[in-house]
Amino acid sequence: GILAIPTVPGAPPKLRMDATLLEDFRARAFSLLSIAGLSGFCQVSIPLGTRCGVPVSVSLLARHGADRFLVAVAQELHEALQGEAAAAWGSLA
Repeated sequence: GILAIPTVPGAPPKLRMDATLLEDFRARAFSLLSIAGLSGFCQVSIPLGTRCGVPVSVSLLARHGADRFLVAVAQELHEALQGEAAAAWGSLA
């Protein structure tokens, strides 16, 4: 099986962002980024383009040792997901 999650929790933090908001963003980002590392799962990120000037991607995770399976699925999904994103957002720039 595959688990799909956001690669990051939202738009990147702004320069000189309030320290409390920055810490909240970091905590949410680390919670997403640490899943594979702590569980032993393999993970791949699929870029979908940009939305409002911000890069957008999705991460796929699979069980330990399923690297080839995960890469094969990511390759198949890459084009389809970019097409869906372009249709939903009007275009990818």
